[in-house]
Amino acid sequence: MTTTTKSPRRGRWIAAGVVVIIVAIVVALVLSMMQGGTASGASTTSTTSVTRGGLVASVSGSGSIAADQSLNLSFKTSGTVTEVLVEEGNLVKAGQALAKIDDRDLQLQVAIAQTSVETAQARLKQAQEGNSKPEDIAAARASLANAQAQYTRTRTGNITAADIASAEAQLRSAQAKLNDLKAGAKPEQVSSAQAKLEQALANLESQRNSLSTAKTRAESQLEQAANTLRDRQADYSRIYWENKELADRLARFGQELPQSNIDNEAAALRAVQSAEESLQQSQLAFDQAKQAEITGLASAESQVRDAQEQLRVTQQGATEVEIIQAQATVDQAAASLQKLRQGGTQADIAAAGATIAQAQANLDKLTAPATATDLEIQQASLAQAQQQLEQAKLQLDNATLKAPFDGIVSTVSIVPGSAVSNAVAAIVLIDRSPLHVDLRLSENDVARVQQNQEVALTVDALRGWQTTGQVNYIAPAAETSNGVVTYRVRVTFPDVDETVKVGMTANLDIVTARKDNVLLVPNSALLPKGTGRVVQVPNGEDGVREVEVEIGLSSSDGKSDR
Repeated sequence: MTTTTKSPRRGRWIAAGVVVIIVAIVVALVLSMMQGGTASGASTTSTTSVTRGGLVASVSGSGSIAADQSLNLSFKTSGTVTEVLVEEGNLVKAGQALAKIDDRDLQLQVAIAQTSVETAQARLKQAQEGNSKPEDIAAARASLANAQAQYTRTRTGNITAADIASAEAQLRSAQAKLNDLKAGAKPEQVSSAQAKLEQALANLESQRNSLSTAKTRAESQLEQAANTLRDRQADYSRIYWENKELADRLARFGQELPQSNIDNEAAALRAVQSAEESLQQSQLAFDQAKQAEITGLASAESQVRDAQEQLRVTQQGATEVEIIQAQATVDQAAASLQKLRQGGTQADIAAAGATIAQAQANLDKLTAPATATDLEIQQASLAQAQQQLEQAKLQLDNATLKAPFDGIVSTVSIVPGSAVSNAVAAIVLIDRSPLHVDLRLSENDVARVQQNQEVALTVDALRGWQTTGQVNYIAPAAETSNGVVTYRVRVTFPDVDETVKVGMTANLDIVTARKDNVLLVPNSALLPKGTGRVVQVPNGEDGVREVEVEIGLSSSDGKSDR
């Protein structure tokens, strides 16, 4: 790099001298010029005058013009481009949409996540307010009252006549069965047992038919409910996307979606939810029908087996084991009757008390608010649903490529229909505010450069163009290349002319010093003498005399100041 200076007028001048001889130099030089040369017989001597003016010292260099920022923009998610909203050369603002990819699935994910949040909120509210149904609480209170009444009866022995009569009837029935087993079967008993078996077989066949029909009907209703749900989902999807496309078109004219369209979409969503509930009910009914078939057939088959066994016993007579079992039943019925007549024992009273405690605990559970653990679980579910909603919104937002800063679109690499991913640069954006040039200065030059110094810039490719910038950065450490030590200096200047392109070569003059209203003398008038400088001043007929001068600021265009 070279050191240069500039002044208002060109020429080779010097400003020198000691203060006490400045006036003498000026007068002598001017008189010499007025006399037009030397005395007769002497050679002609060239003279000049000392002037007063301004002087500028600078450091020169050149470099490529660069933008403040340049960024390759890509989508954060994969998809198909649906809109490209800018062209190369467009000025954009930070946050402005540049391009979009197909986001219909992402919007649906947001809607589903929103529904999950609302469901979690409802469950949390239910847990906070209590989730027991009124009918469940009423049943629990009735059970407690019944347990309390039973306890009172057991403790006081308050047995009613009906209780004793029932126990006596059970004893008579057990005794009659024992007597029949011991006495053997009568012809009419065999006929009765045969009739019961035939009735049990007919009942089994009837159960097979009716339960199978009920299961088939429930399965058909389940399939219909599933078809209805698919139809309602298809209707909702169609209305949703029609409203979305209409809303996008209206938004371009500053209009909103009509309320009737919003209502239709809400009704379609409710229809989907209703169909989902119907499907759940149909599934439950089908499961119940299958279980009913299993249970009903098992019960009917058990009745057949019992009737077959009864017929066998009637025809063949009771075995010793059957007589023993019948006798045990009689003994048990007699003991129950005796206990009723005598009142409850301490064990019975304790059992009745335990029943009260259990009924009370059940009622307390139904009426008590949710525990802290229950609330924490519901709150965690809500937080998770909200996080999923935020993630879905973020994915939807990522479907739109936005400008991260104010700038100019320099490259557009996509068109509608392009398949993109986060590995593909879709748009290149540059920020020209401000522009800058990086210089490489030697250590002698960089020592004269300071932050915020004024810089004059020109571009050879743009005739007549010039502007002013300033020093923005000076590297604190040197860079060495091929044994040459340089320091990087950055000069910034405003972006005020579109004809200035990034990458052009700029010439720069960094103003390192400036002096105004000083005496100027051409450098050629300075003569070395020892360690100082002198000028020759005309001395009448005797020729010239030397005057020592003190040099101030010096420039490469031939001037120095005093």
